[in-house]
Amino acid sequence: MALLLLYHLLSFLYLFPYGLYHLISSIRSYLIPSPSPYKALPFHPLPFPSSPFRSLPLHFSLVCLLLSCLLSPFLFPSFLLSLQFTFPLLLFTLLSIFLLFSPPPSDLVFLLASLSFYLLSLASSNSSSSFPTTDLQSKSLSLSSLISLVSALSSLTLAISPRLFLAELTLASSISLHGLWSLQSGLSLYSDAFIPNGCHTLLEKSGVTRCDLDESRARAVEIFDLAFVFHATVVAVIAVAAYGVVARVQGVSGGNGNARRHNSGAYEVLPTSSVAVDDLEHHVPMKAMPKTTAQE
Repeated sequence: MALLLLYHLLSFLYLFPYGLYHLISSIRSYLIPSPSPYKALPFHPLPFPSSPFRSLPLHFSLVCLLLSCLLSPFLFPSFLLSLQFTFPLLLFTLLSIFLLFSPPPSDLVFLLASLSFYLLSLASSNSSSSFPTTDLQSKSLSLSSLISLVSALSSLTLAISPRLFLAELTLASSISLHGLWSLQSGLSLYSDAFIPNGCHTLLEKSGVTRCDLDESRARAVEIFDLAFVFHATVVAVIAVAAYGVVARVQGVSGGNGNARRHNSGAYEVLPTSSVAVDDLEHHVPMKAMPKTTAQE
């Protein structure tokens, strides 16, 4: 049980900050004026020119994925379930290695990431169905499967249409949400201080949290649903706040005028003051109107 709790805590420490980093980086890439149009990237290097730390997030991702691959075989009761969870983690590890040393095309990376997320969703769904309804692992894994499915659909959308900013925003948010839900699941399932009332871990069967009464299980399921909605709301608020902060820092909106983004990614500031309008009138040549017969 301690190993399961450690695995969930490590997943939170990896997924949540990495998702936030990708979220802020994608917003920054979208809002910064550029001669080239916006395009989603599978990895955003740190904004340090000519620095060995530019790929630090990718190294961090690679280390965490390798740890997950090493721990995954010891977390599940059957070899088949262990293989279902380990295989997509290995795919993510290979993608990180390729991005670090020989980056493939972005659409191919997003396509393989979509496949990996879908396999994770399928593994979580199969693992959820392997538990009886009285076990809280069933509810936790079903919600985890939903998050992975959203990540898979977002990655597939970016593989088809890499200029869709909302898809990249959804992908980064779902990764952060997956980290928060991993923390919530680890505490609610394997920490005695956070297990819902009326439920308990089984001593004879490691890694199982069971509710003996239907009322206790119904209350625990409601707590899980409420926690999921709360975490999703927190991630949505963070995304909106990050967009506002980055937009303010980049000067996209302000009192100098209304910013307008073109397909090229550049911004044109439109004049709003009366002085600017007067200057514009003085610089525009006026053509004399010919007199009509009635005026003569």
